[in-house]
Amino acid sequence: MIVYENALNDFISQCNKGIIADEVAKKMQVEGIPFGHPEENSWVNSLPFVAKALDDDSIDKNINLAIEYQFSLNKKRIDVIVYGQNEEKEDSLVVIELKQWSTATDSKKPNYVFTNGGGGAQDYLHPSFQAYAYGCTLKGFNSVIQDQHVDVESCSYLHNMDNGYEDILRNPAKYPFVSQSPVFLKDDEDKLRDFIKKYVRYGRKKLIYEIDNGSIRPSKNFSNMLYQALKGQPIFTLDDEQANSVSTIIYEVTSAIEHRRRKTIIIKGGPGSGKSVVAINALGQLIHPQNGEPNNAVYCTTNFTPRTLFSELLVKDDYKKKAIDNLFRTLATFSRSRECEFDCVLMDESHRAFEWKFGQGIKKDVDMAEKVFYSSLVNVFFIDEDQVVTKHDYLTIDLIKKYAEKYNSELIEGEDLHLTSQFRCMGGQNYIDFINCFLGYSSQKVRLRSKNYDFQVFDTPTEMYDKIKNLQIDFPRTRLLAGYTHEWVSNEKNPKCDASKYDFDMDGHRFLMRWNRKVDWSFINDTDQNDRIGCIHTIQGVDMDYAGVIIGKDLIYRDGHIVFDKTQNAKSDTDSGIRTADEALAERMIRNTYKVLLTRAIYGTYVYCEDKALNNYLKTIII
Repeated sequence: MIVYENALNDFISQCNKGIIADEVAKKMQVEGIPFGHPEENSWVNSLPFVAKALDDDSIDKNINLAIEYQFSLNKKRIDVIVYGQNEEKEDSLVVIELKQWSTATDSKKPNYVFTNGGGGAQDYLHPSFQAYAYGCTLKGFNSVIQDQHVDVESCSYLHNMDNGYEDILRNPAKYPFVSQSPVFLKDDEDKLRDFIKKYVRYGRKKLIYEIDNGSIRPSKNFSNMLYQALKGQPIFTLDDEQANSVSTIIYEVTSAIEHRRRKTIIIKGGPGSGKSVVAINALGQLIHPQNGEPNNAVYCTTNFTPRTLFSELLVKDDYKKKAIDNLFRTLATFSRSRECEFDCVLMDESHRAFEWKFGQGIKKDVDMAEKVFYSSLVNVFFIDEDQVVTKHDYLTIDLIKKYAEKYNSELIEGEDLHLTSQFRCMGGQNYIDFINCFLGYSSQKVRLRSKNYDFQVFDTPTEMYDKIKNLQIDFPRTRLLAGYTHEWVSNEKNPKCDASKYDFDMDGHRFLMRWNRKVDWSFINDTDQNDRIGCIHTIQGVDMDYAGVIIGKDLIYRDGHIVFDKTQNAKSDTDSGIRTADEALAERMIRNTYKVLLTRAIYGTYVYCEDKALNNYLKTIII
């Protein structure tokens, strides 16, 4: 969102007149963005230094600036963007992070410095890391920047900090990103000016508007990002919350090894908030540290699909299958582990962890969740209790705390370790709030307003599938999904079933479909299953392009209310235990199931409700 934009000449004039803070405040009020004294203070005290640095005859005064540019993904704001065209008349912009800091010392947390900032004396992200991360988010999610190959550069400007601190802030061993996103200090006016001139020489006012009107579209280089993250590349996080979580994990593991003391870290986050991004990034930096010996760290999830999906993305170069199997563990492997065998276990999707489960080769008296504590010096739990979907989903935050107390493991949690941004669904937080409202997580009425997300309700499953089939041509990670209310009569691995039968017979026999096959690779990457329907057990923890979701008759609309009917759950769903659960637990699991299904897709979600009343109601709450 554009808050303030202006030509450089007018910006300098407003700074010289002492009215720039008032001008920005007016724009913030018009856009309905709340702000307080700290923001006003920064506009008064920092923006004139930018104007002074750029008030030079060698700078084209027709280049433009945007101030407090706001992302629609996570509501973070960029202090300053200088934009236009470079010497070759190619579109280009520079992201600038401003700080009023006057002193700084080293921090033990990676990518952080210790200073007296807005929250008092504590660790803060290095401002050049912030700027670089903002630039990565623009490149990673904006269609105009991707399609028009807009050059995105970044830097930070600490205009009050004496250059005597440069050895701290520009230390390439501790802050390798400063080679790409430099930090400029009090006496670096000329260097900042030259840096901006290198990338922005001529004005193009419309560029920021084209970027702002561009669609939110994730870059297609996720697998390369994942690979680089496992090689220890630190620039993989997308916002401050993720960066803080990664740095906290690295710091606490280092501290735990040094003092031989157990630690337990709890990181909360909803669907699409980046829990797996943090886990994979932390894993890479632990096994490939910038300094020192590699740590014995592993990633674990009980979900077959994301573990398999990561393996399929990473089988290249020196990441062979055996190496991947060593890094990506099942919960069952810890049953045979020695005490503190691992420096760190990163437990993704912790809410899916089971205490004991038949068929895993584990004795019934073995508590698998406890085994994670026994076998690791540091254990990190990524958890969302609103994604519990079966009776086996055993681990809760309260239980984690009890295990930590039993093992005398220092508990580390807090709001700074709560991931709140939305990086999967391009509808952003509005879409998540809309789904939470629809499913009854919140009493607050929310209508879907996002122009960036394709959400449609269909009158027949046939119409929805026709749309899905067309999308699969250009978006291969597009599938039909459904709540588990149809019996699995086509199960090829069950001798009592008939693989030739259809599990779904709907729309007057025009919609004849089967559940997904049970195979040893991920359903979402198996193009031979484009005409199959995925269930909750197949798709949890996975990102999709588009999803067509069939909401079964376990979720209906009566007398102005959503009603949950556990009796509609399929008898062949032996995993969830919904049919035999008490009403409250069954309702929770059904609600969570549909939240997972409805928040898998990046670009759009299509819905068909078997209950006509529910289908009609859903249409009425879409703008």
